[in-house]
Amino acid sequence: MRRTPLAILLFVVLAPGAARAQVVFPPDAAYVPLRCGAAPMADPFADETGALDERDLVGDGDAPAGLRAADATNLYLRMRLEEDPSPAGAARPFSWGMEFDLDNDLNDYELLVLVDGLGGAATVKVFTNTTTTAPNDLNDPADLPAAAMFAFAMNARSVPASGTTNGGSPDFFLEFAVPWSTLVPLGLDRATMTHVWAATSSSGNSLNGDVACHDGSTGPAQLTGTASDPTTGDPAFDPIGGGPGRLEGGGGCATTGGTAWLAIALLGLVWRRISSVRHRRASDLDRRR
Repeated sequence: MRRTPLAILLFVVLAPGAARAQVVFPPDAAYVPLRCGAAPMADPFADETGALDERDLVGDGDAPAGLRAADATNLYLRMRLEEDPSPAGAARPFSWGMEFDLDNDLNDYELLVLVDGLGGAATVKVFTNTTTTAPNDLNDPADLPAAAMFAFAMNARSVPASGTTNGGSPDFFLEFAVPWSTLVPLGLDRATMTHVWAATSSSGNSLNGDVACHDGSTGPAQLTGTASDPTTGDPAFDPIGGGPGRLEGGGGCATTGGTAWLAIALLGLVWRRISSVRHRRASDLDRRR
């Protein structure tokens, strides 16, 4: 588990220029799917009975549930939801976010980016998680207070997800942006290797709702088993899933031909297997101690 010096946290919270102009979000084609098991991040419709409508994360191979994009200024995160999470620009009283692993230990996470619509004006918050109180649990509470915070109206929005109608009504994208100037001091750079969890929530500093890459009807989700494949902060730096010919954020596929893609996918599976074996060995050692 990485430790974040207090001085860095203070810098992020108090840094000049925290009030920024409204973010200009990238077009659909800029978004790259997060992957689970070498396939685009997916999630069944209405699989978590306690997290429906705007809390229902949905998606499949042609219309992924979780995506991201980046430029030199911001990391942009995108989640596909069954209903509009912010009708008329007013966020519903829930939260939505992504947790990031920064130490290759999938029993905990180190960073949480959360859209918080719970009480008062909606915000986009960035949390560290330096102390694990609930191992292997997405609902492990992040550190308080948040390391950084941005107004929803400036750094987030909901837009129709063209072409998908889970539940019989149009789906929506929730998009939110965080500057690299905030993320880098906390350990997430454009080329940083990471795993990502995407989920909805009713909490202001954790994820406890519908979890991507997990069928909620099978039981509670854990961090292990629901993490994305290894990737990088900026998808352009991902040696497996970035670059030209990738599956894009809208409907349909645009992938390279030949056997190169298969080889890359197999490499991703091997990488994930090695990480899994490494984590099990570490857990066995901890139990023996």
